[in-house]
Amino acid sequence: MDLYYINETLYIELLNDLDFRGYQDLKKRIFRILDDYGIERVVVKNHHKVFHNRHFLNQMKQDYIQKYSGDFYIR
Repeated sequence: MDLYYINETLYIELLNDLDFRGYQDLKKRIFRILDDYGIERVVVKNHHKVFHNRHFLNQMKQDYIQKYSGDFYIR
């Protein structure tokens, strides 16, 4: 996983498959960054088209929408 910040957007390049523990760790890390820096736009680049990744990323998007008012994109 690579994280970088460009033009007021946090980019996450997901290079591996997610399991439940990986999802929890990723979510905690991303939400902590969002809380610390006030970032309102997140783009997740999913390089694995595994069903589990899409399921976890969609869940993360729903959690993001409940907690924040910015944009969350999955590509």
